[in-house]
Amino acid sequence: MQVLCIGDSSIPGDGRPCAGLSKAAIEGAVSITMSGPEGVVETLRRAQYDIAVVQQMSPDVRLLRHIRNSRLSTPVMIIARNITPAGVAEVLSVGADDCVPASVDPTELLARLRAIVRRASGHDSLSLHIGRLTVHVDRRQAHIDGKLIPLTRREYDIVELLALRKNQVLSKEALLDNLYAGQSEPHGKVIDVMICQVRKKMRSIGIDEPFTTLWGIGYRLNEDAFAPVGARMNGIDGIIGQVSRESSIPMTPGINIMVPSDALDIV
Repeated sequence: MQVLCIGDSSIPGDGRPCAGLSKAAIEGAVSITMSGPEGVVETLRRAQYDIAVVQQMSPDVRLLRHIRNSRLSTPVMIIARNITPAGVAEVLSVGADDCVPASVDPTELLARLRAIVRRASGHDSLSLHIGRLTVHVDRRQAHIDGKLIPLTRREYDIVELLALRKNQVLSKEALLDNLYAGQSEPHGKVIDVMICQVRKKMRSIGIDEPFTTLWGIGYRLNEDAFAPVGARMNGIDGIIGQVSRESSIPMTPGINIMVPSDALDIV
């Protein structure tokens, strides 16, 4: 999970994630990039973040309203030190996906982050179901037709990320950022190697081409490859019949600190 954490520049020492978010990053596969509120809209447009976390003294709708008025659909969670029911209600009405106190338990915070990201990706449970593929986010396991795929930790992270963003093409850079944020990143070739290894493991279970490669761009989950066998055969028969009738004749856990841009885009 790629998180953009936006600190409150008016609060001294708020250039780091709060204690609960830092612990949640350690407990789960969460990569945190720290930023100030300056230029946040451009940052969200330029990079692929699963969720934005805004740290504030008290719930404030100004930055949130600016994000929503900029037509950004990135989920937003507010973490505030001082919370009132009225303040929570206001930020939720403006477009926040959640609002929690800074004292929130890390385990609860991690669960809330995962739930928001799943819902934003079109999934409503701890398990991601894509045809024959099931990804159990809570157990960090992936199955094909109920059979466990023997993935390494990094390989699982790639499968979960591509499953969550099944309609998106992820570049090697985005995958590296998600897998190694806050750590020394290896060469981009390591992504090619891991994709190759996952392909081999899935092919041994009957999935011929789990990922689509867009050369020079990145990778995308190939949903058609996970369609139930009967559904795939019906689709093929339909295509053949149509052609015959018509022609009668083919992105570890870690924390990055982002230097705020010079542009001020807060309204």
